[in-house]
Amino acid sequence: MAARYELLYIIPATVVETEVGDVETKISALITKYGASVELTKRLGKLHLAYQIKKQRYGYYVAVVFTAEQSSVAKIEESLRISNDILRHMITSSEQSVEDQKFELVQFAEINVEEERARRREKAEAKEGEAKEESKDEKSKDAEAPAAEAEKKAEGDKI
Repeated sequence: MAARYELLYIIPATVVETEVGDVETKISALITKYGASVELTKRLGKLHLAYQIKKQRYGYYVAVVFTAEQSSVAKIEESLRISNDILRHMITSSEQSVEDQKFELVQFAEINVEEERARRREKAEAKEGEAKEESKDEKSKDAEAPAAEAEKKAEGDKI
C-alpha cells in the first residue's frame, strides 16, 4: 500500500543557485527510479545552518512530497545517504501537504560566547564585592561590640 512521505534535504551552498534546479531534478529522478511518484517539490530558500556540516555554513533547503511503498522508501533513503549532492536529508510520513503548510524558517542567531562569559564574570565579581563589603561591616560591628563591653567594664571597675 502506497503512503505519502515528505523529504526535506539540504543542498550545499557551494552549488551555484542556477545549478540547484539540476540537483532538485536529480533527486526527483532518484525518487521516481524506485517506483515513487513525486507530487510536489518546493524550494524553501538559502539559510544559515546552526552548525557546520562538511565545512558548509549555508545550504539550500528543499521539501519534496511523494507517494511510495514502504520498501522503496528504504531504498530511497539509502541512495540519499550515499549521494554527494546533499548535506543532510530526512524522510517522514506526511498526512498534510507541504503546499498547505506555511514555512517560516528563521535564520540562526549566533551568540558571542566570549561576551556572554565576560558579562557573567562581571556579574559574579559584583556579587563577590557585595559579599565582601557585608562581611567587613559584620566584622567591624563584631570588633566594636567587645570594645564597647571592655569600656563598660572599665567604667564599672572605676565606680
